[in-house]
Amino acid sequence: MGGDSERRKHRRLLVRTGTVCRKVGSLNDQAFVGKSINISPDGLLVESGQTPAADAGELFNIEMDVPGLDRADQIGGKVSAYAKVVRIIEADEKAGKKQIAFQFCSRPQFDI
Repeated sequence: MGGDSERRKHRRLLVRTGTVCRKVGSLNDQAFVGKSINISPDGLLVESGQTPAADAGELFNIEMDVPGLDRADQIGGKVSAYAKVVRIIEADEKAGKKQIAFQFCSRPQFDI
């Protein structure tokens, strides 16, 4: 069979929400903010206009907002997890945007 084959174990869910990434063990509380692009049980892709102080292999605490809907039975909250930087991609060099691919090291926790 020819063509590209999908190597991922899990499908990606397109999710655009605010994301805060804090480097684990940093004395200066190094952090950057961005927007999630997609998420799966294994990881997360974040796009940031800031220059992230991150290198492949570094650990971060990731926090994402889960917006509430306009219905009374929907509650907003936060999702948090520890994740390792897998790669950093130049998404838009002129705009200074980068995409940071994270692999989850812990199961994401939902806080309401």
